[in-house]
Amino acid sequence: MKKLSFVLLILAAVACKKNTPAEPNTTPTNPVTPIDNKTNYTGRQNISFATPLIVNQICPESIRIINNNGTYTLVTSFADLFGTTYDYLRSFSIDINSGLLTENTQAFLGEYKEVGFPKSPFYYEDLNDDGIKDLFLADHGKETPSLMINGQFPGFVSHCFYGKANGTFAKAQIADLTDVKRFYHNAAVGDLDADGDKDLVVQSFSQDEMTLFINNAGALTKKMNITPNNQTGSVFITDINGDNVMDLISAPYIDRYPTPISAIQRINISGNNYTKTNISSLRPFGLNYGAYKVFGLTNPKNNKPNLFYFVEGGIGDQKIFRSKDTDFTQLDEISAVQNTAASNGVRDYIIMDLNFDGWQDIFFITNLGEKLNDRVWLNKGDNTFENSKWEIDNTITDFFIPLSTNSSTGKIKFLCFNTTKSQIIEIYTKK
Repeated sequence: MKKLSFVLLILAAVACKKNTPAEPNTTPTNPVTPIDNKTNYTGRQNISFATPLIVNQICPESIRIINNNGTYTLVTSFADLFGTTYDYLRSFSIDINSGLLTENTQAFLGEYKEVGFPKSPFYYEDLNDDGIKDLFLADHGKETPSLMINGQFPGFVSHCFYGKANGTFAKAQIADLTDVKRFYHNAAVGDLDADGDKDLVVQSFSQDEMTLFINNAGALTKKMNITPNNQTGSVFITDINGDNVMDLISAPYIDRYPTPISAIQRINISGNNYTKTNISSLRPFGLNYGAYKVFGLTNPKNNKPNLFYFVEGGIGDQKIFRSKDTDFTQLDEISAVQNTAASNGVRDYIIMDLNFDGWQDIFFITNLGEKLNDRVWLNKGDNTFENSKWEIDNTITDFFIPLSTNSSTGKIKFLCFNTTKSQIIEIYTKK
């Protein structure tokens, strides 16, 4: 009898528990943080110069920001195209919170190096095979009539600084490159001899046309002149036809011959010789236009490269062409295939994913006077582009250059600066 009573008590307790209302869930949940899509501006800072300026003008093709373990440095030159005085390559530490620029040229670059009028691309690559990135910048000097010698502009030397383990640089001496004046117009970096390190090609308006410097056991050494008689105005190294062999692309400048002689060429190096193949029609950019810059961008749609050619007919008279997806020997003028704003101030650019969608975009960093959104080309997934619609004060039309990205907040910090003032602008770009 006692055993039966005990069983009944247990069953009653179970029934009572089933009928008891469930306790509310008191486990805390993580609050949802609202998206901060507002643009933030620091105050404008006076740039601190260690040495007074001689030329009060930033060369638009000599801007590079270096991030060394979270320490940011701006390297640029002050130069005018038509003057007779010369300034230097200069470097500035960047306060990423306030935007203050403080000149540190002597400590960072090792010395003040005189410049004429540098030409981009401004390369930040390992050129001496020591695992540390170096700086290289071609320089064609002034285009000042009073400086001409025998009817030709005097030219200038190119600039190379080898990186050091402590994050600073020292000027490099490279025979026939940093010690010989030529009217350099462009340069390309890539592995042309397939040995795993970076080689250098410089283009100049001279009888040499192009000069190849091979990375030989950590030293850049002149290998040969490349003279395809192509009016070369810009160069680029890529595997354009997918055969796993790097090609040197020669894009012609303005062809003024009565009978056209120039085309886009693919040049291949073999030992001490080279071959050349035309990969466009003659005068591919028209009668009065020539290429001053070329770059490649893989098309997300088909994983094939498109080549982009920046061409000019004179100061402020510019166009951009792109090779077709189906045939890289055929070109489209950009204005015919996309509706981005005209960009007649194009001199330099950055390729990066600006809106965090996985596609590479193009940002023109030097188009002074243009609204920021007119300088930004967002990729639509096929290497055609549309302008951004970011929130930004449209009265700010100075140099913009990205400093850091944050994919979790969807924001990018930009350094905005001119010759006297600088600030940080943080923009929500994930839209």
